[in-house]
Amino acid sequence: MDEPTLRQLRYLVAVDEQRHFGKAADACYVSQPALSAQIRELERRLGVTLFERGNRQVLPTSVGAAVIERARGVLRDMDELVAAARLDPVELRGPLALGVIPTMAPYLLPGLLPVLTAAHRSVELHLHELKTSEILRLLRDGGLDLGLLALPVAGEDLVQVPLAVDPFVLALPENHPLAGSGPLPLSAVTDLPVILLEEGHCLRDQALSVCRLVGTHAAEMQATSMPTLCQMVATGLGVTLLPTSAVALEARPGTGLRTRPFAEPAPSRTIGLVWRRTSPNESLYRTLATLLTENLAGRDPAGTGGDVPVIRAGARARPRPDPHRVSQRGRRK
Repeated sequence: MDEPTLRQLRYLVAVDEQRHFGKAADACYVSQPALSAQIRELERRLGVTLFERGNRQVLPTSVGAAVIERARGVLRDMDELVAAARLDPVELRGPLALGVIPTMAPYLLPGLLPVLTAAHRSVELHLHELKTSEILRLLRDGGLDLGLLALPVAGEDLVQVPLAVDPFVLALPENHPLAGSGPLPLSAVTDLPVILLEEGHCLRDQALSVCRLVGTHAAEMQATSMPTLCQMVATGLGVTLLPTSAVALEARPGTGLRTRPFAEPAPSRTIGLVWRRTSPNESLYRTLATLLTENLAGRDPAGTGGDVPVIRAGARARPRPDPHRVSQRGRRK
C-alpha cells in the first residue's frame, strides 16, 4: 500500500477544520479540484472513506475521525522536527503562534509584547485571542506554540509555568453603598447579584467558585465580554469580580465603576504560560517565562498606588488541583 504524503495529511486536516472542500482549498492556497483529488487519492491509498460528502457540509466518517486525529499528531511531530533542526539556542526565530484568553489579552499584552519582541527580535509573532478550551486544543494539535491563560490546566502533556498572581477586586457602580475605600471581607459579596461572563470563559468558573464559597447567587443575565460586563455593572445591574490586571482599562475614571480590594485571604487567578511538553523550544520558553514574570512582578495596574492591589510575582502563584477553584492568597495553616 502506498503511504500517505504530508501534503495529503495537511489537506485532510484542513477539510476537517473547514468542513467544506472549497474553504479548505482556500486555506491551503490550492484549487478545489487539486485538493479534492488528493483527498480521493488518500482514501484510495488507505482503502477507506474518510468523509461523508453532502451538498452543504462535509463530515468525517468514524474511521475518518480516527485517521484525522493521527494525522494531526504526525503533522505536529513533523513541525517540531523542522523546528528542532532550525533551533537557535539563545533566541526564538520565525513564526510563533501565541494564544491568549480574552480576559487577559487587552490588559497584559501591551506590557508583555515589548518584552518578548525586544528579547527575540527575529520572532514573527502571531496572536490569537481564544477561549481556554480552544487554546488547549490548538496547543495539542500544533496550531499554537504558546498559551497565556489561567492556571492550572489539565494534562500531563503540557508544561505550565506560573507567571503571576492576579487578585480579584469587587467592581461596583460608583454610587453603590459599598463604593468606598479600603479592603472588604469576601462575605461582602453575600446577597449581592454577581454578573458573570457567558459559558466558556474560565473567569466565569472562577467567579462562580467565589459565589459558592460565600453562598451568594449569580445574576441570571450574562455578558459576552469583559467590557460589556463592566458596562452592565456601571448601569447598576449588579456587581462583578474584576481581575486586578483589568482595572486600569475597565474601571478608569469616567466609566462609572468603583473597585474595592478584598481583605486577606483574597481570591485570585494565576496567570501562566503553557506549551507542549514535546516542544524543542523548552529552554527558550522557560527563559521567556522568567522575563514575563519580571515584567509582571509588582505592577500597579491602576498606576496610582492606591487601593488596587498589585499583581504578585509568579513565585507566589501556585497551581491549584481544581481548575475551577479560585485560590485564596495568604491563607495560613
